[in-house]
Amino acid sequence: MLMRKPTFFDTIQKKPIVAFFLVLCVCSTPFTAQADEVLSPYEAVEMCQYVDDLTFNGTLANQSVQWQSSLGPRTIGSEASAIFRASVEENITGWNQQNTAQWNVSMHEYTVDNLTFTNIQASLRPENFSDNTPRIVLVAHYDSRDAAERDPDMNRTGDPIIGANDGASGAAALLELARIIPPMQLDYEVELLWTDAEDKNHTPHTFFGADAWGGDQTDVDINRTDAYIVLDMIGDADLQLTHIWPGNDSLWSTITPLAQSLGLVEDHPDCNGVPGIKILDMNTSIGVSDDHLAALEIGIPAIDLIDIRFGPNATAFGGYWHTHEDTPDKVSAESLQTVGRLVELGLKSDAWIWNSTVRQVAAETIDEEPEETDQTMDSTDDETEPESYPMLAMAAGASMTILVGVILTLNWKIRKTLK
Repeated sequence: MLMRKPTFFDTIQKKPIVAFFLVLCVCSTPFTAQADEVLSPYEAVEMCQYVDDLTFNGTLANQSVQWQSSLGPRTIGSEASAIFRASVEENITGWNQQNTAQWNVSMHEYTVDNLTFTNIQASLRPENFSDNTPRIVLVAHYDSRDAAERDPDMNRTGDPIIGANDGASGAAALLELARIIPPMQLDYEVELLWTDAEDKNHTPHTFFGADAWGGDQTDVDINRTDAYIVLDMIGDADLQLTHIWPGNDSLWSTITPLAQSLGLVEDHPDCNGVPGIKILDMNTSIGVSDDHLAALEIGIPAIDLIDIRFGPNATAFGGYWHTHEDTPDKVSAESLQTVGRLVELGLKSDAWIWNSTVRQVAAETIDEEPEETDQTMDSTDDETEPESYPMLAMAAGASMTILVGVILTLNWKIRKTLK
């Protein structure tokens, strides 16, 4: 993942006068609109009934982190990377023998820009699966950074890192979810996606694995995918989850009640009435480029659950991130369990499944065939006009007048000062 650079919109937040002019300009632009009610595709669900039955085991997930780290850097094309892939397939095949519901595991190899990399996909479908069955995609990258460019030892900045937190933590969480999901008997599809080449030190930075997955998705795949959730750097002992942008706001709105139920929001009681602690802070927003961008770009609701402040008192994109200090002793089983159970609760409670009303509207919009029209229709034919707003037009004119007045006044003052 990468830090997002400040945009023009970040700048205007720091310069109110610029924002003031921007608002005036926007308000001075005449427009027409049709007032359509926007519905969130997600609906409130009961969560507390599931809390006491959560089974995600942070200790088992942390054992996977330790094992992955013992392989060494899991860079693209490395032997360690191949060993990890074989282990995922072996573990899931073993769990399939213990459950009626069966994971379908597949390896997907791609070559882009002379880089050959491999994604791992595991799909669990309900018995009544069809092209209309909703799908939830859970994502983590399993490769580790091939250059420690932020390490304080300049002699080692070109060496690959272990990536215990940035890489192994999310990959381990997906593996533990693969173990516990089949007994849930969900009536929708869950896909686990381990991406490769997320942390390749490449210019420009490209999320190769996630982009390749996105390129494989059909319209049917996209339309039935209700949520795409990335788990990245979730093992820090000092776990601090924040709102990450860009991301789907409706999907983000489901995370707060899940976290509140588990006592992860400060001063908000959990399902047992115990005051929560500050692990999720939705009032802090950090820009992060990560594997979720690939889904957003093709129209799938996506968010990134990531703790980008790695280490004691670390700032965003500081601390142990992309250094040789990203080692397994920095990863906490408790943090892994916290995030893992939040995801488990979301799955069990159907928190990420679209409500039927919105799904029906979306399906009708997608399936609706455009009516045949006479291409020779002239401008005198009757057409449905969008609703107009005459008062807004008057306000726009007034705004333009004010804007011109302000600009002339400032210009006069500047000239007077320079004399």
